[in-house]
Amino acid sequence: MSHKITYRERGQGPLLILLHGYGGSVHHWEAIADRLSSQYRVVIPNLTHLYMSTDKLFFSVQIEVLAKFIRETFPGEKVSVAGLSYGGALSWGLATQHSDLVKKTVLINPMVTDPVRFFLPKELKFFFSIPLNLKSVYVMLATPMGKAFLKRAAQIFRDERSEGATAVEHLKGRKLLFVAHMIHHFSWILRSEDWRVWNQKLYTYRGECRLIFDKEDLLFNHEAYMKFAKHIGCEDLIPIEGAGHLAIKTRPDAISELMLEFLKGSKAA
Repeated sequence: MSHKITYRERGQGPLLILLHGYGGSVHHWEAIADRLSSQYRVVIPNLTHLYMSTDKLFFSVQIEVLAKFIRETFPGEKVSVAGLSYGGALSWGLATQHSDLVKKTVLINPMVTDPVRFFLPKELKFFFSIPLNLKSVYVMLATPMGKAFLKRAAQIFRDERSEGATAVEHLKGRKLLFVAHMIHHFSWILRSEDWRVWNQKLYTYRGECRLIFDKEDLLFNHEAYMKFAKHIGCEDLIPIEGAGHLAIKTRPDAISELMLEFLKGSKAA
């Protein structure tokens, strides 16, 4: 089946592709895209249909769809890729599987391999490890445990300063059903992928990489990021503080500067 990817583009110069996280949007990159477009041709694919495809795509298949998009949309180009969270995982997957396409990779609070095992919140470990059908997920979200999960997820994945402070744990009806569908879909992706294969593949990755992570990220801890960086041979690690998981929204100036330093070939002070 064809999976068309639409995208936003601005600026001129070397091609830079920015990948948003699962449940995120192209808007999360807006502030950074504005800053980088003076020196780069910035492309922000809308990955929502890829993430939430009705025919359910394995993570590894999503990598191939993304590679096909790059080859067909920018033929003959070698691109730099930056990704946040799940978009960060797509970035390292793309750079590993299609090294001929990727020049440099920036990983920002990236999802690591076998992610459920490394999730910090116990609520997330539970919901993303048990094979529940959509109806069961919907019912579970209405329980006290489900509400605790929603509240915890909002603390990690939402920027309340820019997205409002709606109490997601009190969602009902269609809105809750939509969230249940998203969780069910994401859970299937995480449980269905053979992460052992990716663990082996990543030992062979030795591309140009910078990994930026918040030392107090609520999704993965400092040790998980350090271990992952060592796994893929990424020696350029930049720990930051106070950004949270959605660092591209909360600290766009700092992230932009760190990206520019790396893409231009200079080192952070």
